[in-house]
Amino acid sequence: MAVNAIVRVDGDNVDHALKLLKKKIEREGLIREIKKHAYYEKPTEVRRKKLLKARRKQQKLQRKLQKSYKNA
Repeated sequence: MAVNAIVRVDGDNVDHALKLLKKKIEREGLIREIKKHAYYEKPTEVRRKKLLKARRKQQKLQRKLQKSYKNA
């Protein structure tokens, strides 16, 4: 994965340029991707994490729906 992130520095405003670079990198998801590939994960672990994430998402959605029904 190659990403060309170019940020221009106007005058001595390096802090602002660094802030823009960090935003671009975050938007592209580079940090998340690097952390994900920092070490090897077995395929079973990947599947297990994926299932747990989906389960948490479903539970969150159910809580949200129950809360909206109670308020209605």
